[in-house]
This record gives sequence, structure tokens and C-alpha cells, in this order.
Amino acid sequence: MVDFVAVYGTGFVDPDEPVAHADDLGLLRGDGAFEALLLHGGKPMLLEEHMDRLYASARRIELELPDRLPLTEFVNELAAAWPADVEGVLRIVCTRGRSGAGRPTIFGTVDRLPAATAVNRRHGVTARTATNGYPVAGRLGAPWLLGGVKSLSYAVNLASHRWALSQGAQEMLWLSTEGYVLESPSYSLLWITGSTLFSVPAWTGIVAGTTAATLLASARHLGLAIGEALVTPVDLARADGVWFTGSLSGVLAVTEIDGNPLRRSPLLEPARSLIGYPGALP
Repeated sequence: MVDFVAVYGTGFVDPDEPVAHADDLGLLRGDGAFEALLLHGGKPMLLEEHMDRLYASARRIELELPDRLPLTEFVNELAAAWPADVEGVLRIVCTRGRSGAGRPTIFGTVDRLPAATAVNRRHGVTARTATNGYPVAGRLGAPWLLGGVKSLSYAVNLASHRWALSQGAQEMLWLSTEGYVLESPSYSLLWITGSTLFSVPAWTGIVAGTTAATLLASARHLGLAIGEALVTPVDLARADGVWFTGSLSGVLAVTEIDGNPLRRSPLLEPARSLIGYPGALP
């Protein structure tokens, strides 16, 4: 159960009070967009970057949102209600709204950060590769596939995660049909080879990671250049460090892929510190 719930245009409501109707297209069709932000030190991390992505997703699915300033103020009011000394998860959810109503349903929730996040920051995560069913360029020129959109339609993401758990791993790494690694259902992928921090090109249809982009923009402070490349699991096995980045976790070490152990870069903690995310607890 979430701790706080607020409805845009209404304010805080009891967490047990319904906030969506049975004919809301977000519930019936998964038609909408969302963002999840880490609350740390009393502030939402990378708020403007998340709002950028929320509005970009909304434009892609032709969902009309209210003006950005009042919606941002709504998010800040929700964040301010959370204790500054407790890490939390703030979600802003924007659905298509009731069928035929012509206006979105917008609400926000806040709850405590899952305990597993701290464990993953300390120990890293394991991954298993499997296909997403598309060629690496398959979503180019096919906007209906919603490449890059952070959509409410998360059934495939959750099914992928459950499959990875069934295979003894914590996360899936999606592969194109040609065998190129793309992203996790929950995280962006970064890797270090030599003195370069690499990311997967956005044209492949991956979701643009706010945490990944922030880290890449500051990589020079780690002594790293940046680059984009298509990468295979064999390439990652030879890398000097493989990371998952996410809005809630920050930067995580990927410790193995398909049962093959990976190198752990000594730059992991400096990278976390550089972008203001919490490190591993002792």
C-alpha cells in the first residue's frame, strides 16, 4: 500500500479512496505515461529531466497534459510531504482518462523505497539475456511500436522480469533479433571499455534513461570519454565494468550475464557520488 496519494486538481486524498474510474483507459488499455522518481534528502532526484521525459512520452502517444509549471508544482508538493530522512518513490501517473471524457486522469503516489534496492546497490545484480522480438532498427519508422516511450503498458516488462527470476537471474537484458543488447525492462545499460563509457544508441528504441544521461554528461569527471555502440553479450563479458542505471537505484553493478561473471569497476562509487545518488550501505 502506498503512503501518500494526491490527485492533480484535487490534492491529497486518503490512500484507500479510489482515484480512477472503471472505464479509465489507463486501466482498460494501459493508455498513458508515467514517471518514477527517487526522493532523497527531501527532494525529487532529476525532477526536470523526468518532466522532460514525461512530456515527450505524452506527445508521442498524443496525450494532452496540463501546463508543465503547475504539474511540476504538484509533484513538488507531493514530495514535500515525505520525510526528508527516508528514501521514497514518487510516481506521477497520467492516463488517457475516462472513455469519451477527453481529459487525462493524473495522480501521484509516494511510498518507501523497496528494501531490495539497498541490497542491489551493495551487491549488484545478475542478468539473463533474451530477445525482445525486434531487429535492432525495427522500431525506426514505426512510431506505433512506441520505442522510447515510458508507457503505462508494462505487462511485457513485468513478464520479462518474472521470466528472468525463473531462470535464476534478477533482471532480463533484452536482445534484438540479431543479438545486440538493448536495455533491461527496468534499467538503462552502460559499460566501460578502456577509458570510454558507452551507451546504447537511442535510435534502437530504448527508453532514454534520465540517470544514464546525467552520468554520461559528467563522465569526464571520472576520466572517461563517452560513446555509443551496438554491443553483444560477448562484448560485455570483456568490458571493464557493466552498469545498470535507474531513477530509483542510481548506478548498479551488473555482476554476471547468462551466468558469466563480469568485472566490477572501481569507478562505481565515484559515479554514484558524482550524480548525487546514494552509495552502498556498509
